[in-house]
Amino acid sequence: MALLFSAVTVSAENAEAEFLTFGIPESVEDLEDWTAFSDLLDRLDREQDLSVHVETYLYGEGETVRATPEEVAYLTMRSERDPAFLSRHCDNIADSDFTVQFEPEETEDLAL
Repeated sequence: MALLFSAVTVSAENAEAEFLTFGIPESVEDLEDWTAFSDLLDRLDREQDLSVHVETYLYGEGETVRATPEEVAYLTMRSERDPAFLSRHCDNIADSDFTVQFEPEETEDLAL
């Protein structure tokens, strides 16, 4: 079984987030549930374009299946322990880029 996952880099003007995801993210909706992406958005305070770079990998051989969240956690641990893990043990099968327009949500002060 070959696990399909992606290494994602999201770049803002003064901030960046790098993390692994399952499958192949193609839009902002594919990133919304990832903590690293949410944490990056929380640090932004004005409208700007975000650049997203996606490197898609396979880990293992055989039938290709989308990695589960638990498998992504395992792959993240392996890549944190060994910075060359992706290049040594995984096959890079595709690279893609897209841009996301970030607009901070307007919050109203609540009078209590």
